[in-house]
Amino acid sequence: MIKYEAIYEKQFMRNLCRYSSLKGRIKSRVEKIIDTPYYNTEALADDTKKLNLIGCRSARIDRNFRIVFVICEECRNFPDCEFCFCEDFPDETIIFLTVGPHDKAYAMK
Repeated sequence: MIKYEAIYEKQFMRNLCRYSSLKGRIKSRVEKIIDTPYYNTEALADDTKKLNLIGCRSARIDRNFRIVFVICEECRNFPDCEFCFCEDFPDETIIFLTVGPHDKAYAMK
């Protein structure tokens, strides 16, 4: 079993504090993602109405809340990935970009 390392972007940490009422559920979901990042997560596609999220993945916290992240081994295969910060990290790295309500998370706010 591959052991993944987690990196947390500033926006993710800011939003984790902002949505403190869901902090426990968010942390629990993050732990599951670190253990099995491809299980029960969704690969995001290019959407011209929003940011280009190709190379990113999302995971549900509840009906409306999402975590947006990249897995370095996967996003390296997408040269158009705008949120790939993986140059200095090994393939077994997950970078948590943001967390929040559906529309805000996908707008990377």
